[in-house]
Amino acid sequence: MRRGLLAGLGSAALSLALMGAAPAQAAVAYTVTPAFQTANLDAQGSADVSVEITNHTAFDQSFKLTAADFGSLNETGGVAFLGAPTSELSHPYGLVSWLQLGSNVVFVPAGEAVTVHASVQNRESLAPGGHYGAILATAVSDDTGQAKNVAPQVGLHAVLSSLILLTKAGGANPDLRLLSQSSSHSVFQLPMKITQRFQNAGNVHVVPRGIIEIKDPSGRVVARGALNEDSVFILPESFRLIPVTLRPVAHAWVPGRYTITTVYNYEGIDTTKSFTETVWYAGGVLVLVSWLVLVSGVIVGGWWLWRRRHPQKRAKS
Repeated sequence: MRRGLLAGLGSAALSLALMGAAPAQAAVAYTVTPAFQTANLDAQGSADVSVEITNHTAFDQSFKLTAADFGSLNETGGVAFLGAPTSELSHPYGLVSWLQLGSNVVFVPAGEAVTVHASVQNRESLAPGGHYGAILATAVSDDTGQAKNVAPQVGLHAVLSSLILLTKAGGANPDLRLLSQSSSHSVFQLPMKITQRFQNAGNVHVVPRGIIEIKDPSGRVVARGALNEDSVFILPESFRLIPVTLRPVAHAWVPGRYTITTVYNYEGIDTTKSFTETVWYAGGVLVLVSWLVLVSGVIVGGWWLWRRRHPQKRAKS
């Protein structure tokens, strides 16, 4: 069962990790870097990872270190921590069962940074493909000096997280598929923002890349956009909605059937796939003429109604 913290609610690092961005460093007491890291493991080697915890306050602070598996939260982004694995096979893409922390507690002096090390135990039970875990650092409060006659108070504990995206060689099988796309458009307006739905049917995370082009009936490109400018990841056996903004590159004057073509792949491969959709567009000239006819109709209709309501002025004339 999936439990617990949602990316963007419990930890800033989580919500930014799948967006390919760095965490904000301003006005925070503690930070952990990197927000996420990738690691590669061959069939017989080992992998070491490390994170740095920085204490920006004027007081010393201790942190409790734990690890958690994570998976996709939903199709719009973010990740969810998973409960403790009951066995090495309970989370097929988990990492916690093979992740060994160098220590369970770390002390970070005021204004300083401390590096935490961990290693991946490359046992035979660690299957090839992608495995995903997080190192969590929870600030430990010191309440030993609290007076006995003071009522307990509810407080928030800072929880820092750094995601680890590990790929074990010997059977990694990425499989990215563009299933569908949606947009707001009409016969009088071409789509300038498209949301595409991808599926990663493989066993390792992928970063989609590609170009989307709109072409007029003669094959001339009138709009273009880059896929996944934020470099988001799609975890194995999950779906992801990725919005793409298109920018005009030529005037779309010709009426007829326009094609929206996406040529895509994922980082690390040159072979591409394509996805094509067609829409009908009245063309710039017809759109302009239609607007002129509409405006003229409104003016004529308004004049006709005004004449009907003022018959005496019509008789005098």
